[in-house]
Amino acid sequence: MDLLSTIRKTGSRGGVNFSWDEVANSSHRENYLGHSLKAPVGRWAKGRDLNWYAKSDATPAESAETDEERRDREQKEELRKIKEAEEDAIAKALGLPPPLRN
Repeated sequence: MDLLSTIRKTGSRGGVNFSWDEVANSSHRENYLGHSLKAPVGRWAKGRDLNWYAKSDATPAESAETDEERRDREQKEELRKIKEAEEDAIAKALGLPPPLRN
């Protein structure tokens, strides 16, 4: 008896023709790892952010800032890094140790 010579099931399970929509309609959807996130079914999943746990926490200071404030903050941070790199290069060229920073 050769178990590999016959096809036990038709279809694709994870191959090229795989579709999460088919999993959502399948009666065996609980057998798929990640079915509750990738193929949610029912009223409980409507309008919910199912990946809430994977998002980074926003600090209160960052969550209250506008896009313009964020751009200004990022620009100031970039300028600070450039100035520090220039100071380090000048100190190295003069043979001095680089300044200590926090």
